[in-house]
Amino acid sequence: MKKLFLLSGLLSISLWTSAQNSYQNHTQLSARIKALSSKFASNVTLQSIGKSKGNRDIWALAISKGNANNKPAIAIIAGVEGTHLAGTELAIQMAEKLAGTSTDSIAKLLDSKTFYFIPSVNPDAQEQFFAKLKFERGGNDTETDDDRDGYINEDSFEDLNGDGIITQIRVEDPTGNFIISKEDPRVLIKADPAKGEKGKYLLLTEGIDNDKDGSFNEDGIGGVNIDKNMTYDYPIFTAGSGDFAASEPETKALLSFLYKANNIFAVLTFGPANNLTEAIKFDRSKTAKRIITGLLEKDASVGEQVSKLYNTQTGLKDAPVLPQTKGNFSQTAYFHAGRFSFTSPGWWAPKVQVAKDSTKKEVNLLTKASDNEEIKYLKWADSQKLSSVFVNWQPVKHPDFAGKNVEVGGIAPYAKMNPPVSYLAESANKHLKFVSALASQMPELQIVDVNTETVSAGLTRVSIKVINTGLLPTYAEIGDKVRWVQKVKTELKLTGNQAIVSGKKINLRSALAAGETQEYSWLISGNGSISIEAGCPTTGAKTVNVSLK
Repeated sequence: MKKLFLLSGLLSISLWTSAQNSYQNHTQLSARIKALSSKFASNVTLQSIGKSKGNRDIWALAISKGNANNKPAIAIIAGVEGTHLAGTELAIQMAEKLAGTSTDSIAKLLDSKTFYFIPSVNPDAQEQFFAKLKFERGGNDTETDDDRDGYINEDSFEDLNGDGIITQIRVEDPTGNFIISKEDPRVLIKADPAKGEKGKYLLLTEGIDNDKDGSFNEDGIGGVNIDKNMTYDYPIFTAGSGDFAASEPETKALLSFLYKANNIFAVLTFGPANNLTEAIKFDRSKTAKRIITGLLEKDASVGEQVSKLYNTQTGLKDAPVLPQTKGNFSQTAYFHAGRFSFTSPGWWAPKVQVAKDSTKKEVNLLTKASDNEEIKYLKWADSQKLSSVFVNWQPVKHPDFAGKNVEVGGIAPYAKMNPPVSYLAESANKHLKFVSALASQMPELQIVDVNTETVSAGLTRVSIKVINTGLLPTYAEIGDKVRWVQKVKTELKLTGNQAIVSGKKINLRSALAAGETQEYSWLISGNGSISIEAGCPTTGAKTVNVSLK
């Protein structure tokens, strides 16, 4: 069955992406998403949850059978960080495969679960990839005064070598603190005085100091980075973070969707952070404060369980260390919306495979002991013969550095985290396999051990047990702290002349751990039958009918 599932998925992806060999702009993505929802209309619904500052739709797909909003859900979010186009492509490929796969295992998942996909939260920023002048842009179309000098966009990039992309400039200068790496002469690293190294170069973004304030390209096109504009740990007075938390329409649209969709059990965000290959450890000092800044103990345990699942299902190795950043969506989804929140770049340059030299000894093609991410990436790119990812250093005349040696070059914008699209199909397969496995482990409530006992004429004692038969808790522990996630509710429903003599009509309790049981009993007067319903949005509801004696 697993082989059939993977084969079907691969065929599905190949059908959708056979004509695509590069990333797509917003118009192309919109057409692709609409085609998906039209082709699989019985299982896929599409809505625009809002507009970007540049008036571009922010699309959300729901993939499920029947009423998607009434089933426990996983949300896959991408493109919050505007420079990460690979995440957008991964999310759409996963949606295409999920909708187009008809195996029994997938059909069963869609019967009981919902999968939300929001593939491009910050479309304004992503459009810069397709512009005449390409540079890495994290901000939307909001105009901002990043250097707070009263002028807007007065010091942007300049294409000094006329190649249509913005890289870096290196300037020979005794005040610089960079040197050329001995491991790879294309890369500059910071000089280490402890090793007797003296700086030789200044390293700056490609451009000139237009406003003559001593800074280069500090106030350019592209306003607020949506992944710095979220409500948790908002980085106030930081360039690109906006005037205040959730100031942007994209931020409001995404958070409104998350808060309204109370059936979302977990969120997977594709972006430049990683808590999946290695789970975040529990730190009691971060949870004992009034403002919690670390995972609660039970949630950290779940994080370890999901991390093992991720590593097993994807088989991905050598992931980069990518800590969470201030004001990002992934942390806001956990600390403020109370959902399990996982994040991964989805793709990274793999460690170069080993080869054997003439003496039959293994030699790692990646420079031994290098911890420089640029060097690692370039070694991989060399092994794949991807020549376009690096611009060789070339001399230019620079008005701000008259008489000095100035060169333009470096890794091309977007290259490090956005490989050629053809490299993403395998990763999309692996991540859908993980998401499917995660959905299969989600909580599920059952009502068991239903007992009735006649106490006297017209008086019956009814008792039940509610058990979580899933492998994960009904919702994150943080959910009870933020008081946004709905508790597990067990409700007794009466008809006719029936009345509750003892016991509560509605019982609410905090999250049920995997395998945990809660027992309830009532004394009920009357005859006929009653119904008992137990559940919450992140588990779905189960009902039993009981005949009174």
